[in-house]
Amino acid sequence: MKTATTTQPCACERCNCTVNLETAVMKDGKAYCCEGCANGSGCKCSGCSCGQG
Repeated sequence: MKTATTTQPCACERCNCTVNLETAVMKDGKAYCCEGCANGSGCKCSGCSCGQG
């Protein structure tokens, strides 16, 4: 049986990361790429600048 991995955009509006729902940081029912985005400070993921402004 093949299992599909479900992904979606990070719930942080400024972030352009894609989130794997199996490993996402969940807060208030929303999936974030990391704790930084979940707490509003942004991430330091490669290729994303949401934590720099």
